[in-house]
Amino acid sequence: MKLSNIEINNFRQYYNVVNIDLSTNGDQNIVVIGGRNGYGKTNLLLAIVWCLYGEKISQIDDNFKKEIQKEKNYSSFMQQSINWSAKKENKNTFSVSIVVSEIELPELKKLNSNSESIIISRTFNVTDMNEILSISDPKSKIEMFDDEADKINFINDYIIPIDAAKFVFFDAEKISEIANLSIKEEGSFINDALGKILGLDTYVTLIEDIEFYINALKKEGATKNLQEQIVDKEKAIELSNIDIDRLEEENAEKFKEIDDLKKTIRQYNNLISQHSKQGNSTFDRELILSEIEKLKIKEIELSERFNELSEIIPLAILTGKLEEVSEHIEIQEKNTISQNSSKENSEKIEKFIELLFNKPPEPENSTLSFKDKLFYYDKAKNLGSALFSSDISYQELEFEHDLNNSEKNLISDSINLVNTRSKDSFEITIEEFNEVQIKLSELNKTLNKVDADLEDELILEYSSKKETADYNITENNRKIGENIQKITKLKSDIIRLNQQLLTLVKKVDVNAQNKLKIKESQKYIDALKSFLEEQKNKHKDSLEKTIISELKVLMHKLGSEKNNSKFIEDVKVTILASGQGMKITLLDQDDNEIRKESLSSGEKQIYISCLIKAILNESIQSLPIFIDTPLGRLDEQHRDNITKKYYPALSEQVVLFSTNSEITPKRYKDIFDNISKSYLLFNDGANTKLKNGYFNTPKND
Repeated sequence: MKLSNIEINNFRQYYNVVNIDLSTNGDQNIVVIGGRNGYGKTNLLLAIVWCLYGEKISQIDDNFKKEIQKEKNYSSFMQQSINWSAKKENKNTFSVSIVVSEIELPELKKLNSNSESIIISRTFNVTDMNEILSISDPKSKIEMFDDEADKINFINDYIIPIDAAKFVFFDAEKISEIANLSIKEEGSFINDALGKILGLDTYVTLIEDIEFYINALKKEGATKNLQEQIVDKEKAIELSNIDIDRLEEENAEKFKEIDDLKKTIRQYNNLISQHSKQGNSTFDRELILSEIEKLKIKEIELSERFNELSEIIPLAILTGKLEEVSEHIEIQEKNTISQNSSKENSEKIEKFIELLFNKPPEPENSTLSFKDKLFYYDKAKNLGSALFSSDISYQELEFEHDLNNSEKNLISDSINLVNTRSKDSFEITIEEFNEVQIKLSELNKTLNKVDADLEDELILEYSSKKETADYNITENNRKIGENIQKITKLKSDIIRLNQQLLTLVKKVDVNAQNKLKIKESQKYIDALKSFLEEQKNKHKDSLEKTIISELKVLMHKLGSEKNNSKFIEDVKVTILASGQGMKITLLDQDDNEIRKESLSSGEKQIYISCLIKAILNESIQSLPIFIDTPLGRLDEQHRDNITKKYYPALSEQVVLFSTNSEITPKRYKDIFDNISKSYLLFNDGANTKLKNGYFNTPKND
């Protein structure tokens, strides 16, 4: 399946009709769309996603969600999306159309049976706030569906499911953050990804529906007091989710304010530089400002990293005790296995002796006395115990922990979380933060000294306004940090409330009829879970092979003749318990685990890129891939590797949105034989248009 043509009409920077041919063929599977920052690459990607999913785009990616939250809600976001030139001409609608080709379509009376493509169009009217989704046959122009729900279901079933869209349309630089996820979060992500690509999410949803039905049956028999407690917990969870949404919206507004303030500060800095006289100053004011800006970005990154690390400080303090409990539980479980095994062996030996001595057939004219039988009975019992004893030794314990599986998993997850955040991470973060603070202080003193020599009143006014804007940015960042802490606490509260809710539901006295219904429903859940487990096991090995083979191709630390110590030797995929997904473990040549958070930003991007390719390889049909910032944080050697060896083999259609510092003319030449189309975005100051060709390269044929 391919998105072979895009037509944008008055959406954001794109004035009037802008038509883009994205068709690919055979080895020419890449389309390159180049442009400087701010020229509309991201909005072009947004246009495609909006056309397919409309108001649900916030479900696909946090970046899209933040864009909407900046305008408070979807309606406001849409009103701001009409092209400004079109708005001045009193035009009130904008639209995006996509030709989807090479797809297997359902049998529909309205549809031309020979067709292998359809047109999806979405139009928005900013006057009446009316949005129209259309899916039609390109030959007959006949609308395929009348019902809105049928159109949405068709896109999810036959084009790209909304839950899989995050693996089809993404920013390569930002998606590398997945490597920083905890084991549980990464497991959930991989589980999610594989489920969406393979269609397993349908079965997961079915399990959730049956579990909801079971809980409803359980609640029926609750006493009035118990029902009130259950309702209170459910209401508390609902209110917590509402508070999280409110805080996230507030943060999005703060981020927008910060962006606006940064633009204002840049304007003031330019005005100060234009009107100032450097005199005998030996300092380059522009260079100082540039360094301050970089350090402030670094300061925010380190603050966020420290906030994340600070959340697990209590767990780090208790690590020793948690590990003691974990070891105790492990011994306890081994003891249980040993006891069960010993009991089982003992019963088998007893049965064997009983059958041997007291059951026919017996030898004729046997002279074996009762005393001899007792002798051989004891001998057989001792030999059986010696020969079939369990290999697992039993250890005496003073007491036993009475914990359920979820509580045991919680202890294990806590230990894993602390292990992934080493003591060095705390120390390095604090050290780096202090260094940044010292450098910022020194640079600000230097800047103040330079600006103190400026006597112009106009410059002093600009400086004062710039300081106010700086203060407002600091305050907004402080408020964002507070909100993030509140959101983290609310999410923790929701987990706790759900556990309490589960405990309350268990207390309900279920009647006989509902018990029978629950028992039968549980059989379906067990069967579905067993099926999902089989599917994951089926794809586990191929995921391992694809990830390691891609890593060896792309990471220059692997297989390098100059580097004898190999970076990553193997990859292991483990299916986590309790439906928590899958864990990816990177191993060195000594079979030691390599912590993903220890990888550089570029290495994380490569690892996640390999993971995405491995997941996409499991898909039944080939999906088109659209990537913004394709070479983001990579160093030069990694950029060359991923350009030449990764993107040409990623999918039958790969669309890259790049700057000339990522895919340079040289790299463009390296993959020229794989390029089907190339375009360059150019902006006249208000609107963006496309022309054939790339930065300083030949045009398309």
